Amino acid sequence: MGDSSKDVYRLAMQGLCCSQIMVKAGLEARGEDNPVLLDAMAGLCGGLHAGMCCGVLTGAACLLSMYDKKIAAMNMIPRLIEWFQTTYSEEYGGISCEEIIDNDPRNRSERCPKMMAETLEKCRELLAEHGFTI
Repeated sequence: MGDSSKDVYRLAMQGLCCSQIMVKAGLEARGEDNPVLLDAMAGLCGGLHAGMCCGVLTGAACLLSMYDKKIAAMNMIPRLIEWFQTTYSEEYGGISCEEIIDNDPRNRSERCPKMMAETLEKCRELLAEHGFTI
């Protein structure tokens, strides 16, 4: 996946949202391109376009599932969720998009890129633990 912060910035400059960035980073790591999947991932942007569950988290869960859906469901996604809650709940008061951006869209440009980079790193760690070379 390369350097996470640089990946996030580069993909954001392509006009991709949080959930799309997470999956696009995984696709690139696999040497794949899937525009239909990326279009579908847009449905998760901005917490389902309603401030609900963070698109970084839902996108990361999809990224992990691309590698092995069974291992992802049984191990990697629960661990990702636990890490995500521990890491961001206290800082932002929850893990919904609305809580993270605190009803201020300007917070997206400050908070979300950092969260995407850190979450990509966590995905790398989880995947490597299960023998996936990325």
